[in-house]
Amino acid sequence: MLRETEKNYTHVYLDLTDEIIYFHSTSAPCRLGKNLLDFIYMDLKTAFQQMETVREIHPYFSAWSDEGIQMLMARPKDDEKVSGLTLGRMEEFQDIYKKLLDALIHGASEMNEEATHYFLRHPFYSSGTLVNQTVKNENRWMIDYFLMGFEDCLMCELVEMLRRHQIIKICKNCGRFFIPKRSNVDYCTRVFSSDGKTCSDVGYTKTFAKTVKKDELLQAYTRAYKAHYARMTKPRKKAANMSRDEFEAWYKEAKEGLELARQGKINAEEYKTWLKK
Repeated sequence: MLRETEKNYTHVYLDLTDEIIYFHSTSAPCRLGKNLLDFIYMDLKTAFQQMETVREIHPYFSAWSDEGIQMLMARPKDDEKVSGLTLGRMEEFQDIYKKLLDALIHGASEMNEEATHYFLRHPFYSSGTLVNQTVKNENRWMIDYFLMGFEDCLMCELVEMLRRHQIIKICKNCGRFFIPKRSNVDYCTRVFSSDGKTCSDVGYTKTFAKTVKKDELLQAYTRAYKAHYARMTKPRKKAANMSRDEFEAWYKEAKEGLELARQGKINAEEYKTWLKK
């Protein structure tokens, strides 16, 4: 059991109607699940190098005093005699909660058995109180949980995600858990490449490229689209240029033709020949 022995109590507020969670007060709203997922993928060794980055590990630490943060940073990582949170314990939490999310998505397995037992053994966080809070001049009903430490904050958020049947998926590009805004979204919005592109940018580009490669009609349409678009945006003296209106008219006709050719309502070869004009 990874229980803390040194407690820092905090209030956590859960909005009854929206998937919004607040730590300490209702002044800093966060989407339910975001803090948990950000934490489990955080580079804790780097975060522990500076006081301000420790506070960024999770909103729970934002209210800690400078003295408390300094004591946390000074504790040996793997000394079991040291009470309270340590870097080592927090890395254990990361591993446990990754396996818990895996169990929720794929079911119990030998790989996540330890995490499943942890979830069943963990004393449930303190009962909540229904309160009415004013947020941006609007009265909101919330559940106020009075929690006893960082571990309880993680468990509280996970349980609320389950209670509200929040969708959790694995990004098809980076392989990490994320919470999609819609059920048909397959890629997260984390920055993936050095040029600032997200998994969503990279993933859907790859998916479209694969689709085009398998679809001869779409391949022909895509080539023609690029050529006609260039005639509009990059006029040349020796080429037949297009105005915006002409391009829009061509685009509409080409898109309708693609669907008709796929359905067999017009001849596919004639459509591809038309695209080259």
